[in-house]
Amino acid sequence: MSHARVKLPACANCAYPFPEEQPNEFCPRCGQQNHEINLSFGHVLEETLEGVFHFDSKVFRTLRLLLFKPGRLTQLFNDGHRVDFVPPIRLYVFISFVFFLLLSLQRNDSGKKENILFDVDVSAATDAEKRELASADSLVQGMVEDKPFKATLAFTQPTDSTNIFDLKISRRDLQWFSEHATAARTDSMIRANGKEPTWYRRLLLNRFPRIQNATKAEIGYKLQKSISIAMFLLMPLFALLLKALYIRHHRYYLSHLILSIHFHCFVFLLFTAKLLLGYVYNSDWVVLVMLLLPAWYLYKGLRYIYQQSRRKTLAKVLLMMISYGLVIALVLMGALVASLMMV
Repeated sequence: MSHARVKLPACANCAYPFPEEQPNEFCPRCGQQNHEINLSFGHVLEETLEGVFHFDSKVFRTLRLLLFKPGRLTQLFNDGHRVDFVPPIRLYVFISFVFFLLLSLQRNDSGKKENILFDVDVSAATDAEKRELASADSLVQGMVEDKPFKATLAFTQPTDSTNIFDLKISRRDLQWFSEHATAARTDSMIRANGKEPTWYRRLLLNRFPRIQNATKAEIGYKLQKSISIAMFLLMPLFALLLKALYIRHHRYYLSHLILSIHFHCFVFLLFTAKLLLGYVYNSDWVVLVMLLLPAWYLYKGLRYIYQQSRRKTLAKVLLMMISYGLVIALVLMGALVASLMMV
């Protein structure tokens, strides 16, 4: 860190006396930095951040290039200019940490207690059950505004039947199945509904005893954890796609990986800005920008690094976004399944 400090004649930690006309920035005995003991709050905060995230003045130079010069930071890193910038992995960890922290805070602020996996069929409910359901409906009208209330987990209200995606199972059968579940009984119950026992139907039925008691916050936490891991795994896949598209450039895989990390850092910063903006302003055009800006950033970055024509670069960006979009969809589906299995 660059600060105008008053140097001490001896180390404040181990009392090592600094010889005159010798370097005295760090103590050669214990390694502590040599500066006066009375520090400003800003310096202590920066020193704390640097200790936790290695946060220093390099981050501002790094963010300036990352945000406003697509591809420049990657090219500088690949050319060997690395001391003045935050290393890619460290940058990604810091930015993703901030994003998921804000995401968790926003989810907690919403205060919603609903789930998103199951719908309850209330058509066969008795009059007393409908009155009880209407009472619950009135409690959530402030959250769902004019949308019709929909109970989302089995047994949240007394009903005769429950819909688990495309399976309609009576409450009594679900209670019995929760206590006596086996692989054969799982398939038998699915076939009794006229459906084939696919893997996701088996998964839902087998995980139902835990899922039915889980809140949206619990499922959201598990999903967020799965997505954070999945996004970290997506970066090497993105770099692999770049390697395939630019196979004739004979670049090492690591150079493509650095571009992938920087691209994902930019996307996380974009999502972070969207979360912060959401507290004061929401509009459909913001969503449109969120979809188009990453593609524009990737186009500019590829043009700068690989020096191909606009037409070739645009074609490769479209191919990258389509193929990577399919990969993301599969990964997010896997993250959802993993989050349900962890409940």
